[in-house]
Amino acid sequence: MAEKGWIQAGAYATVANSKDLPLPFPIESPTLEGYLYPETYMVPASGVDVKRLVTKQLETFNERFLSKHPEGFGSRSLHEIVVVASMLEREEPKPVNRPLVAGIIYKRLVRNFGLGIDATSRYTLVDWNNRADFLVQLRDPNDPYNTRERKGLPPTAIGNPSIESLEAAVKPEKSEFLYYLHDAQQTLHPARTLREHEANRDRFDVH
Repeated sequence: MAEKGWIQAGAYATVANSKDLPLPFPIESPTLEGYLYPETYMVPASGVDVKRLVTKQLETFNERFLSKHPEGFGSRSLHEIVVVASMLEREEPKPVNRPLVAGIIYKRLVRNFGLGIDATSRYTLVDWNNRADFLVQLRDPNDPYNTRERKGLPPTAIGNPSIESLEAAVKPEKSEFLYYLHDAQQTLHPARTLREHEANRDRFDVH
């Protein structure tokens, strides 16, 4: 939109990061990341009111997801649901597998295991796929998004999850698994024990 001259460069990020607008529902997170519902929105070519666009995204999140859960999420907060959903969106390419991965994530949180989700360390990179910068992030214990070095959830969502990821975070699948990885074809391979997980790493050459 900035390239087309519809908004000022940086205006959208400023609103999303500062939460500088009336919110249609309470948002615990320090930014609006995770609540900006991913959808195709019609905007006027004459110019875009950034706050109006962001408000529309929040209203769509409320309409498509939040309003479907008037009873809340039990012991989990909306913030926790959204953060987990954002990780599912990046971690598992197949929506059908996301409830299983969600169950593993929650189980690791309860047991105070590190999540070890590489996507969180990529979140703050200028280039998501820059491997050199990514390896630096993985070794930084002060990075609040480093889920290898730090236990618990990252401070914010790492993207804006689809409805499939949000619902998977709400309804995780119970299983005997505690670990998982993906092979080169992005096929999910869960494991019950660290020994099984390490065997999968060797078998599918994931290191």
